[in-house]
Amino acid sequence: MKKEKILIFNISTDSNNTSLGFAINWLNQLSEYYTEIDVVTLNEGATHILNDNINVYSHDSVNTNKITKFISLRKIIKNLLKNNEYRFCLSHMTTSLTLVSSSIFRFQNLQSILWYTHKGPTTFIKKIVLYLGALFSDRIITASENSFPLKFKKVNSIGHAINYEDFYRSRVNTGSKDFLILSRISKSKNIEESIEGFLNSVYGDSQSITIVGGPLTKQDVDYESYLKNKYSEFRNISFVGSIPHSSLSTYIDKTGFHINNTPKGFYDKSVLETLSGGIINFYMNSEYDKNIHPEYLNILKFDGTKDDLTKSINLISELEKDFLIEIIQFSQEKVKDESLKTLHQRILKVI
Repeated sequence: MKKEKILIFNISTDSNNTSLGFAINWLNQLSEYYTEIDVVTLNEGATHILNDNINVYSHDSVNTNKITKFISLRKIIKNLLKNNEYRFCLSHMTTSLTLVSSSIFRFQNLQSILWYTHKGPTTFIKKIVLYLGALFSDRIITASENSFPLKFKKVNSIGHAINYEDFYRSRVNTGSKDFLILSRISKSKNIEESIEGFLNSVYGDSQSITIVGGPLTKQDVDYESYLKNKYSEFRNISFVGSIPHSSLSTYIDKTGFHINNTPKGFYDKSVLETLSGGIINFYMNSEYDKNIHPEYLNILKFDGTKDDLTKSINLISELEKDFLIEIIQFSQEKVKDESLKTLHQRILKVI
């Protein structure tokens, strides 16, 4: 029986956001266990469909500086805590909100849980904010052993929370031989090396590769421009930019292979989502090993270089259909453990 309220901080409630649109599913899933959820978001999206017991609060104006914005959000949080009793606060990737609310939480004796999964910020100020936000949190949850960049005893690895049922496709045939890169456009994702590895493979002339995702920073924008210019004459390479998270399955259904070329520290949902959809993944980060059939792990995992990726792709191309289906079905069974439907139970275990 639902008896309690919880407070959630997040970056965005925009279902059209490629990287953060999944937050809508998170909120709706968690709302099934509580009377009410109050969400304080840094960016309220124009498009979201939320359950009736979810309330969203955000700063009204987008034309103010960050200090003014956080002062406004702190007032909202203070008023919510004054008028409500919450079981806990879950801060999803919003260490800044955790930090500005820490004194209020201590006064109200409210348990604060920080969810953070990322290699970590690069600027000094953001590093300090992350450290202090983590320091003032009662618990820290992250997706994998290496996806939280700081050392705290209170860090708990609980996996991701993908919408497994929406992405899952039963595969009795291997289908398309086309490739997909589902990723933020950033040098840290090694997209150029991935494209080169594909082009030099046996599929480089006959199949296509689609890059889904967009840039975030100015450096990302420059990198995207560089990639588009370099590959502008290749008709089998497509950059489709950011798309609504709810539309990702459409692209997954059209492809047979996915490339993720990120090192430890990045535990991308895109790998789990594509594995759920029956796509074979070529990857670099050993943290995905647990989701890959052990007999084929040394083929699908490459060292991050274009040459080793080409080698992996060529080896997979030689496998018969039954072996490919075996790879797909093994991974689909494994990633069930990180389904959205088990998120609430995993959070409660940490608490």
